[in-house]
Amino acid sequence: MKYTIISPVKNEGKFIKNTLDSVIEQTVLPKEWIIVDDGSTDDTLEILQDYSSKYSWINIIENKTHSEERAGGSKVVRAFYKGYNSIENHDYDFIVKLDGDLKLPNNYFETVILNFKKDYKIGLCGGYILNKIGDNLVQEGPIDYHVRGAFKSVRKQCFEEIGGFSHVWNWDGLDEMEAMRLGWKTLVFELPVVHYRPTSGAYDYRKQNFKHGLEAYKTRDSLILTFIRFLAKSAKKPFFSGFYFFKGYLFGFFRREPRVISKELSKFTNKFHLNRIIKTVFSR
Repeated sequence: MKYTIISPVKNEGKFIKNTLDSVIEQTVLPKEWIIVDDGSTDDTLEILQDYSSKYSWINIIENKTHSEERAGGSKVVRAFYKGYNSIENHDYDFIVKLDGDLKLPNNYFETVILNFKKDYKIGLCGGYILNKIGDNLVQEGPIDYHVRGAFKSVRKQCFEEIGGFSHVWNWDGLDEMEAMRLGWKTLVFELPVVHYRPTSGAYDYRKQNFKHGLEAYKTRDSLILTFIRFLAKSAKKPFFSGFYFFKGYLFGFFRREPRVISKELSKFTNKFHLNRIIKTVFSR
C-alpha cells in the first residue's frame, strides 16, 4: 500500500529532527511527504529545507503566517489542506496527518499497512501516545476508539466518504464519528509514539477549554453530555478547566453561534458518547 504524509508544523525546531529521522528510518517509506511550515519564527524552516535537499520525496511548502499565534483546530486543518491541495497525483491508498513533535517506531507505517490489509472496514488507525514529561514517558489516555490527530492515518476511500477533515476546533473527533456513522471502524493499535510536546501543552488552558466548550455547542453536544464533561474537567487539575469549558458552551448558546455538523451526525455522536459513559460507570 502507498501512502502520503502531510505535516502542518510551526516552531518545531526543538523536535522536528526526531520526526524527520523517524520517518526516514521507516521500513516502508511514504510515496511523498509534504511538510507545511505554517509561519515558523524559529529554525524549523531551515531544518526542513536541509532534509528536503537530501530526500526527493520530502517537499516543503512555506505558509507565511508569522503574525498568527500557535493554535490548534481549524488553523491546523487549513495548513493541512495547503499541503493536500498541492498533491498532483492522488495515487495513494491512505493519507497521514502527522505532527512535527513526534518520534515513530521504525515499523510504524508497516503496522498501519498490516492493519488496513487485515480488515478493509478499518477507515482510520494509529498507535498510542507516550508523552515525554521531563525524563519520563507517560501514556496518554486509554487505548480505545480514538485515533489521535497527531498521527492519524486514513484510508483514501474513508477520507473521501467523510468529506475529509472539517475546519473546526475538534476536527479529529468529528472525522472518526462520521466514519463510524457511515460504517467504518477505527483502530488504535499497541505501538507507542513518543510525543515531545504533550497534547495542548503549547496552548493556554483557559483559551483551550473555552474553545472546546464553544465547539461543543457548535457541534450540537447535548446539555447532559456537556454537563458531564464539565464535571469531569472540574475534577482534575487545572480545576478551572471545567469553568472555562462551560463558559465557552454558554457563550455559543447565548450568541446563537452557527452549528457546524448535521443533526444526523449529532444524534450519532451524542448517543455514542453517552453509551460509553454509561458502560464505564456500570462496569466499575
